Amino acid sequence: MLHKMGLYEEPFQSIVAGKKVIEIRLNDEKRQAVQVDDLIEFTNLSTDEQVIVRVLERQAFNDFQSLYENVSLEQIDCIGWSMNDLLKATYTIYSRESEKQFGALALTIERNL
Repeated sequence: MLHKMGLYEEPFQSIVAGKKVIEIRLNDEKRQAVQVDDLIEFTNLSTDEQVIVRVLERQAFNDFQSLYENVSLEQIDCIGWSMNDLLKATYTIYSRESEKQFGALALTIERNL
C-alpha cells in the first residue's frame, strides 16, 4: 500500500541523504494503517519534491518521550539534541492532547531507489 505524507525541508533532505532512517509520527488513524513493507511517498512541503521509502519496521509508544528514549538520535538525524529539544520540536507539530489520545510511532524506513 502507498501512503502519502508531507515533510518540512530539513527532515525531507535528511531522508533523501540517507541520514534519517526513522520517521517519527503521531500514531493516529492514518498512521495506524501503515504496515511493514508499505511504501510512503513523502512530499517536501517547501518544494513539492517527492521521495518514496519502504517501511521496514513500526514501533508504537505511549508517548514521544518513551519513543525518543528507545531510538538512536543518529537514526533520526538529531545527534546532539537533548530530550527537551526533541520534545519541544515535536510539540510544535503535535499537541500533547493528541499524543495522549494516539501515542507515538517510529517508522524505520529505507529509500526506495
